Formats: sequence, C-alpha cells, structure tokens
Amino acid sequence: MKPIATLTLLALLLIGAAPSIPAGQAATLFKEAEDLSRKNQKTEALAKAEAAAAEMTRAVAAGEKLEWQEMNGLRWAARLAREDFLDYDKSQFFCDKMMELADGEYWRVPARLEIARIHRAQKQYDQAQQIYDQIAKGDERERYQMQLPEAEMLLFEKDDRKKGTARMKAALSNTKISGWERIAALRRCATVAMNNGQRAEALEWYAMTETLPFEKAEERERFLAEALYEMGRIEESLGRLDQAKALYRRAMELQDGDMRYRAQARDALETLEYFE
Repeated sequence: MKPIATLTLLALLLIGAAPSIPAGQAATLFKEAEDLSRKNQKTEALAKAEAAAAEMTRAVAAGEKLEWQEMNGLRWAARLAREDFLDYDKSQFFCDKMMELADGEYWRVPARLEIARIHRAQKQYDQAQQIYDQIAKGDERERYQMQLPEAEMLLFEKDDRKKGTARMKAALSNTKISGWERIAALRRCATVAMNNGQRAEALEWYAMTETLPFEKAEERERFLAEALYEMGRIEESLGRLDQAKALYRRAMELQDGDMRYRAQARDALETLEYFE
C-alpha cells in the first residue's frame, strides 16, 4: 500500500471551502481530473478526484441529488488509483464511496466489480470470484455485468483456458452487454493471442465478429471493418496474400465500417497490389 498524505493534502487545497462549491461541481472536478490524467499529470488528477469525492459527500449531506457523471467519476477514480498508482487502499476508498452514496443497486454492482478488480490486481482470485458469484445471484442486469470481467479473470489471470474461453464466448454473444464492451474484450483476446505468437487463435477471435449479434446492422459493420483489417494483416504476415487482399477488400466495402480501418485496408491493399 502507498502513503497518501501528499495526495490528501492536495485534495484539501483543491476543495477549499467546501460549502461554497455549487451543486453538481463534482462532475466538473472529475472532468478536470480526467483532463489532467490525459496530460499525464496523474498525481494532480488523483487529488482532484479526491476533491470531487469530498464534494459529493457534502452534496448528499445537503440533500442534493448526485448526477450520473459524478457516480461514474468515482468508478473512474477507483481505476486510476488501482492502475496508475497501484494504490489499492485509495482504489478501495473510491469503491466504498460509491457504495455509501449509491441510491439503490444501480451503482453498487459497479462498485463490487471494481472491488473484484482490486482483488485480481493483488492475485486474490478466490475473493474476486466470491464477488462475481454474489453478483450472479442478483437479478438479470446484475448477472450479465459480471460475465465479461469473470471471463477475463479466468482466461488471462488464472489461465483456465477451457473454462475461460467458454465463458468469454458466452459473454461475447450476450447482447445485454454493450457492443463496445464485447468488442473491447474480443480485441484483447486477439491481442493476447498475437503477443503469444498464436496467430491462428487471433484469427479465430477476430472472425467471431462476423457472427456476434448486434442490435443494429451499422454497429456490426463498424466493428467488422476493424476485425477484417486485422485479419488481413495476420494473413499477410503468414504470406497468404490472396486471403489478405480479400479481407482488405471486404473491409473497404463496408458502407458503415469504421472509416479509419476502411482507409487502412485500402492503403494495405494498394501496397500489396503495387508490388505484385
């Protein structure tokens, strides 16, 4: 655990006279914290997040209603403390604040998910699994929220390939999980496979994009353009140039595909054809 006296002092300086902060100011403080983080001013960002958390406590005590952005800011802060500072006590603090200020179960489940990630970061997998099992006993919304995190833990951290792969494929096919979250997980599966030199496995993960269900056809095409382009790169690296060109063409022709990958596919195809 890391000492947090300096961060706490910075937070107090940022808070100033708390009662003078207008309602909803915590959302602004969190936005400023995210801006600082993007500029790699991580210590200042964490101190600003502490100030936002203190303002939220004040607001609730004054009978004010918290905004969605403020509660989500606590989740972001928990990740910042955990991932950038390895400060699990501070990450737990933000999670506890989410639990304390949550109006019903809507935010308590995300808080538990972040606590599970703290356990995972410390290789306390049994404790993380206990949280996932507890969430799974809740209603349908609670159950599907833990499916991807649990699958990732099994697959990447516990290295339970059989169970982890099965859980991951089930989560990727669950339309109750947002398309963006599912594609981010699929992308990570493919990236890990590539990093391990398992190009055939990476191809299999990207190919799943074609069969995954999405609410809207244009959403599917947006993600599919990326998958086809990445598959083309893998095929090209394997020397299978005809397959690579076919994949690049398909990516280019997707009307609603991500323009970035459509353009990259076009450039890759032109390069291959130029050297024929």
